[in-house]
Amino acid sequence: MEIIEDEKDKECIMVVEDSDYLNNFIATNLRKQNFEVIQCFNAKEALTMLPKSYVSLVILDLNLGDGLNGMSVLHSIRLQDKILPVMIVSSVQDSNTKIKGFREGCDDYITKPFYIDELLLRINRMISKFSFMGYEKKRVSSVYTSGIFEINMEEGTLKKNGKTIPMRKKQLDLMLFFIQNPNKILPFNLIYQNVWNEPAPDEKTLEGNMYVNIRSLRLLIEEDKKNPKHIVSVSKSGYIFVPN
Repeated sequence: MEIIEDEKDKECIMVVEDSDYLNNFIATNLRKQNFEVIQCFNAKEALTMLPKSYVSLVILDLNLGDGLNGMSVLHSIRLQDKILPVMIVSSVQDSNTKIKGFREGCDDYITKPFYIDELLLRINRMISKFSFMGYEKKRVSSVYTSGIFEINMEEGTLKKNGKTIPMRKKQLDLMLFFIQNPNKILPFNLIYQNVWNEPAPDEKTLEGNMYVNIRSLRLLIEEDKKNPKHIVSVSKSGYIFVPN
């Protein structure tokens, strides 16, 4: 993994690709175009490096071979940053995977094998487009706090009053959305679309899904499960997260 010092005034591209040859090939050609490059060879490296770097674009493979796939990385990025440009570069060509990629929030999808000139043109076009739109590079945060709760995305942990609460990935994703949106009425469909990154199902299925997931989350974070004070129900509408 190559570590580049953080410099907001340079265009920096993160390449997340487990093939040494392809990662180095893409990085070499990007450097010829005067880009700074951060090379990551698995998902964990990417998730570790993102909070430490000002990145203009992420080039992301899907099959990363370390227990986490590229879709998981993309999902994590979009939970934390809705705008950071992400381009999937993958050998997976079926339409369902492409649709899932765009639904998760990728901005472009190019299949392998590819012509390097086409890849570079797409990259330059995307960076120019986002620069014209006024996108300001920023670090993807690794720690989020709200009231007595703290999430560390790099470690994948939630703390309440400094005490770690073990939880599953989807529960952590839910808590991140709540922590990012405290003291607001959050409708069922808004929660579902942001945490699951797919269109909400019919109303009955949606409410049932929310009930099951919120109940399991309350069992972890509430002191009185029968009278929750942190995830408060709004009748037939959604929930309010109260962080104190």
